[in-house]
Amino acid sequence: MIQSRSLIDVLGDELARNDLQLPVYPGIAARVQALAASGNANAEQFERVLSHDPAIASQVLRVANSAFYSGLSSVATIRAAVLRLGLDQLISLAVACSQKGQFVAHDPQINRLMTQLWQHSVAVAFGSRWLAERAGYRGLAGECFMAGLFHDIGKLLILKVLDDLRRRGEWTSDLPPSLVQELLASLHAEQGARLIKQWNLSPMYADIARSHNDPHSEDINPVHLIVRLVNTACTKLGVNLYKQEGLVLAASAEAAALGLKEVVIAELEIVLEDGIASLAA
Repeated sequence: MIQSRSLIDVLGDELARNDLQLPVYPGIAARVQALAASGNANAEQFERVLSHDPAIASQVLRVANSAFYSGLSSVATIRAAVLRLGLDQLISLAVACSQKGQFVAHDPQINRLMTQLWQHSVAVAFGSRWLAERAGYRGLAGECFMAGLFHDIGKLLILKVLDDLRRRGEWTSDLPPSLVQELLASLHAEQGARLIKQWNLSPMYADIARSHNDPHSEDINPVHLIVRLVNTACTKLGVNLYKQEGLVLAASAEAAALGLKEVVIAELEIVLEDGIASLAA
């Protein structure tokens, strides 16, 4: 079947539809964050919320016991994980685990991209938390994690729309990888900001989704800088939908603005290669 219109035109129309069904923010994530925002959350309350979704609870425990947290003794309950890792970190884990179910598609090609996108999002999230703590921004670690998790969320929306077009038989032609990458690169920033607003998440996350690939950005917010740098590190290492070797992280504007030494950059790359990438498996 020969398509009479370009894919970018069809996709643009789909994204502009007033009745477009945007991905829904997971209910368990919303309940976890509401509990955190209450200001008086404790391990027992957190455990009670997660008990309503055993699948998410089991994923949280798996991640809490992963190699990334090596050196910590094994934990068998959510309450023990909270006490060991801290409530803030467990909230981040729960949100990430609840988000994973969004990254699936019917079309095999799109599903492979979804898997890569999930791995990249998790790597940027955990890498941003790690760098925040290592670089002296421990108080911003939770925000860095969430911003990293959602920075490329616009790509999720675009892939879901593409998958829906395929499922409905409204786009039957091939999807050349180069064309898909071009579509994702050109559209995901604004679509990501739109989705984050729809989810009523922090406006800062929407700003980062919109500007994290802007080469002219002069933002000095540490959260923005950290996410941008970790995103670049993941791209250098191939923990992304594409790989760009030869990037010199230590010479980046973000590294300079954060005052990072080369040894910290080297540690970040090791963490991303040896620890974080396995969390998305």
